[in-house]
Amino acid sequence: MRTRTTIVGAAAWVIGLALAGGPAVVAASECDDPGAGWLACEDFEAGGLGWTDWYAQSQWTECAGCPDGVNNPNRIRLDNDPALAHDGNWSLTTPGTSANHTGGTLRYASCEGEQNAGCTLEGHDQLYFRTWVRLAQDHDYVHHFLGVGGSRPDAYWDANGNAGCRPNGERWAGTRVDLNSDHELFFYTYYPGMNCDAGGYCSGQYAEDICNGCANIDMACSNGPECCWGDVLRPETPVVVPTETWTCIELMMELNTPGQADGSMTFWVNDTEGHSVEGMEWRDVPELQLNRAMLEHFIDSDDTDHPNQVWFDDVVVSTERIGCSVTPGGSDDDGGPAPADDGGDSTMTAGGGTTDAGADDGTGGGGNSGATNSGADGGADSGSGGADTESGTDPLAADDDDSAGCGCAAGSDRGPLGPLAWASVLLVMVRRRRWRGGLRAHAQAASAVR
Repeated sequence: MRTRTTIVGAAAWVIGLALAGGPAVVAASECDDPGAGWLACEDFEAGGLGWTDWYAQSQWTECAGCPDGVNNPNRIRLDNDPALAHDGNWSLTTPGTSANHTGGTLRYASCEGEQNAGCTLEGHDQLYFRTWVRLAQDHDYVHHFLGVGGSRPDAYWDANGNAGCRPNGERWAGTRVDLNSDHELFFYTYYPGMNCDAGGYCSGQYAEDICNGCANIDMACSNGPECCWGDVLRPETPVVVPTETWTCIELMMELNTPGQADGSMTFWVNDTEGHSVEGMEWRDVPELQLNRAMLEHFIDSDDTDHPNQVWFDDVVVSTERIGCSVTPGGSDDDGGPAPADDGGDSTMTAGGGTTDAGADDGTGGGGNSGATNSGADGGADSGSGGADTESGTDPLAADDDDSAGCGCAAGSDRGPLGPLAWASVLLVMVRRRRWRGGLRAHAQAASAVR
């Protein structure tokens, strides 16, 4: 269990020391004034604590790239470089300099009480997830990027380890916004009526192993041997994320009413709608709810031959629309250009419009970055998005300890902090403990009104 200690007394002591040399200043943050539906807000400005202490006081519950609970800085680390932060001094980066250039992931869960992996979950029918993203100049690949999902309140781990299986409408639900090698965004989602692959590569022992694994978690291959990788749903007009500039991406997922295909998902880029899909049917029971958000730059082994660094900053999870305009320390027009069509994409429905078929041709023989348009004319999608990760696994189901080693102190600490710096860090933590309670109160009040 992760525990947190009260730091108000320590903050007062350090602030007293700091005042002898001048006043400590804490930059304004949108987290100080959360929206009514906000569940979590992270600006990474407490990064001076070092990874372990920062993570302990944060709301993240899982980390891929953190063997034994400590980050591998070649995969994921806090970056103290104002020139590379969207707002303030700190951001999160996944350098991709580890063996096989694998990236990292942070997962948020809406827990009842303490933020711990395995907690009892608070569920929602609709979630919004927003982050600012900056891609390195030579970035050209990501296996998975941003996600929202969930499981039943008493089944935390059911959201993990489902790749390859057709969802049963009861265990888990989720969608991702991913991008291909041209940095074009698309939805990558699993649902009971999705298209799966059969025959060809998905046959023999390979298909049998996948179906056996799915049967072990109550998602048997009821249609015969099949390999289910997320369906790829693209906007008709490409929505491109530029490199070397900050871009605001927001994802929304709204679960369907059980028994009806009235679910939907939308993403926005710099507050302009990029793609919307309606008519989704993810769940069959009301107990299946949304309670997860995934900040990912997941790259599997052999997906790429060079680092694909990315930075994240100013992350918010909410039950209401968030938007990109709240930047207390910067201008409201920060970020990259609007999507290519400058007007968003028309709404699409599941089972119609632009879809993608067959296995992907991405690097390493899997992944969705190489998916091609199938040209399907209406009807159900004609194939799945190709091999996801290892058969029947999820990127976070089993973390790996890279041979590159941890070297955590080098990745998260930039030398000793003086009294003023420690005062600022501790003030940030005091502030965060205050707004964390405020976020929960805001969300509960909003829920009561609805």
